[in-house]
Amino acid sequence: MPDIPMASTADIAFLLILFFMVTTVIRTATGLKVTRPLAESTERIKMRRNLVHLWIDGSGRIQIDDNLVPLNYVAERMTQKRLDNPDIVTILDVEKDLNYGLVDEVMEELKEAGAYKITFATDFLREGG
Repeated sequence: MPDIPMASTADIAFLLILFFMVTTVIRTATGLKVTRPLAESTERIKMRRNLVHLWIDGSGRIQIDDNLVPLNYVAERMTQKRLDNPDIVTILDVEKDLNYGLVDEVMEELKEAGAYKITFATDFLREGG
């Protein structure tokens, strides 16, 4: 019975692990570029699951997670997300100088979708500027 050489098995396993480490994409929540408002006190959200990120940039574009959506589609999109996960929390990341009327319209769309768990993302105001 012929022998199968096993000497290079560890090298192959190491190369496979290295390949998967290099090619794996680690996703972070990135959306539209916004300048957040400053807050004197803020609280970091520790949970990573059950979150939906909603961005509104200075030009009024709205992005939910990875998708740009028109204002009239926000309720439909959020209703689907809420049906998929009833414990969902929406993080609003809004341009600090944006007209509040658009934010109010987005809030009405969220209310229509039943997405009542909402938090606003802010940056921490440090002492001295």
